[in-house]
Amino acid sequence: MYERFFGLDDTPFRLTPDPRYLFLSSKHAEALAHLRLGLKESSGFVCITGDVGTGKTTLLRAFLAELGPEVAAAYIFSPALSTLELLQRLNREFGLPGTSSSQMELVDALNAHLLAQREAGRISVVVVDEAQAFSMDLLEQLRLLSNLETPTEKLLRVVLVGQPQLRTLLLDPAMAQLNQRITLRWHMGPLRYRETVAYVRHRLSIASEGRAARLFTVPALRLTHSLAGGVPRLINMIAHRAMLAAFVTREPRVTRRSVVRAYKEINAVPLPGTLSVVRRAAWGVAGAAVGVGVVTLGVPLGWFTQVPRPHEPAARPAEVVARAAPEPPAISPPAAEPTPAPAPPAANAEPAPAPAAVAGPAPAPPLPLPSPVADLERRLRALEPESSAHSALDAVLAAWHARPLGDDESRVTDDVERIAWRRGLEDLRLTGNRSTLAVLDLPALLELRVPHASGSCFATLTALDERRATLDIGGTPTTIDTGLLDLFWFGQAHVLWRDFEGLGMTFGLGARGA
Repeated sequence: MYERFFGLDDTPFRLTPDPRYLFLSSKHAEALAHLRLGLKESSGFVCITGDVGTGKTTLLRAFLAELGPEVAAAYIFSPALSTLELLQRLNREFGLPGTSSSQMELVDALNAHLLAQREAGRISVVVVDEAQAFSMDLLEQLRLLSNLETPTEKLLRVVLVGQPQLRTLLLDPAMAQLNQRITLRWHMGPLRYRETVAYVRHRLSIASEGRAARLFTVPALRLTHSLAGGVPRLINMIAHRAMLAAFVTREPRVTRRSVVRAYKEINAVPLPGTLSVVRRAAWGVAGAAVGVGVVTLGVPLGWFTQVPRPHEPAARPAEVVARAAPEPPAISPPAAEPTPAPAPPAANAEPAPAPAAVAGPAPAPPLPLPSPVADLERRLRALEPESSAHSALDAVLAAWHARPLGDDESRVTDDVERIAWRRGLEDLRLTGNRSTLAVLDLPALLELRVPHASGSCFATLTALDERRATLDIGGTPTTIDTGLLDLFWFGQAHVLWRDFEGLGMTFGLGARGA
């Protein structure tokens, strides 16, 4: 869209990992040197880790592209593999049949192939991307494959590339043998300010054959670095939106104002350098969606959005979403039909308390246990829209140690943004899914819907993990199965957060983007 206006031959800030745009900061150069050295050494594993969005995959593709005919590489990206499927995939990557269901046959065929490659003077390497998502069984299988060797060297080099969680995984006692075999390690962090400047100018230079390298002003570069925290993927996303903003106003250069406008258009969610790795990645995904214009078309995406964690203990939410509260009893959805069923015999489950005895030879039978779906639906149906919103928002404010709602703040559903602003908070209204909430890791005001009800009701999400969610329903904490939450929540939520970047009214009341 803006390429011709700025004299570019290509879009410089795509989020796809294009090796042509590889920028070698000092950290990236060291990582590439470790990869190259790993090919020469045949004694162990190479492990490269880095924050989300720091350019690991781009670096990896550049490394694979430079390999000569003397190196045979197998690239493994899918973490959802069984050990059998991993062996089948490896054999196919090396040009071998990969249909056998016998692990022994697959390993024997691979061993024979690696020996033949070694005799021909060729090196065999397996590169695992996103290795932090591999199970311990898969990593252990790779360790066992590294036992394929001659008396003098390993037949298979193994490169593990992943997020910082990979380092934690390797420290597990069960991974001790694999961890001891890693002879080369390197961690890629975010760029420093000078590297961000060089990075932006490098990509612009590649896209314009050097003509538009200084398209961004120095203040624009400084703000871009601050907002992105030096993370290349986020720099790309912000820079792309800033160029669009400058193009719309026909500005010949990208100024600080263009960066601010771009920042506002991406829902005004700060990216301080202290953000956790996962949160930066989530915000980058959200920005990518906005960058291609999908969110602006109003399509519900379930995108991941980023908010900062409070830095001050007093400002930190009392309950954080990722920390599930253990006290409330769990409610799980029924295994089959949601209709109530009579309680099974006492040998299988604890019966409900029997009612008071009546005259007769036999006691009254146990009361049937309510269906979890029916029980939750009954509780939600009893909530009034405005009163439940009032109670739920009060719970979110309490989590932020903010003053509760006042008598003049009765219309909560229409005024969440103003209520938050009065307390120094920002209101992020989003359409998303459970993944969105899990990444945000903050208390949320959820809009829930009950079938055939006249309106919505509201509850506070105070804890969430893969299996369970804890809701504050009318002041009562209730832990439910996440599948049950999906029955009543259709993606509408408010998340309150604090503007720790001090960006003032740029992101204050009424800031909706340009």
